[in-house]
Amino acid sequence: MMDTSIVETIDMSSLKSALTTGSLSQQMLSLASSTFRLAATALTRLQQQQQQSEQWQTELASLAHLPEYSLQQVSWHDRPDDCWIVLNDKVYNVTKLVDGHPGGMEVMMEQAGRDATSAFRSVGHSIDAIEQVDEFLVGILPEKERMYLRSRK
Repeated sequence: MMDTSIVETIDMSSLKSALTTGSLSQQMLSLASSTFRLAATALTRLQQQQQQSEQWQTELASLAHLPEYSLQQVSWHDRPDDCWIVLNDKVYNVTKLVDGHPGGMEVMMEQAGRDATSAFRSVGHSIDAIEQVDEFLVGILPEKERMYLRSRK
């Protein structure tokens, strides 16, 4: 007659082996799944970067006709009757907006003759305000002074 303790030992060790192997398979599957998700995310981000680069190139091309003004030149226009600001590397003559600005003349004069990008963004201007400022576009910063519209080489 066969000793049942040996059979039980063999069966237990087979069971443990099967469970360990199953667990390993599940871990490998999980790792493979994570790797595919990571690769898909990386590919999506790369595609988004390429699209963004194409958009920047298109925007730069559309601005090529504009004269370049340095930050120093913009700084000369810092009065209520001659007010220029820089937003996203674009130069705007906003003299006509100074008196009618909802935040008041003081807000405009704080940014007059300067790069007002951070202040403009932090306030959370409406879409209308963002679109309105486009009609006052007079130029663009030289490439060496740009922070937002750099050409991608």
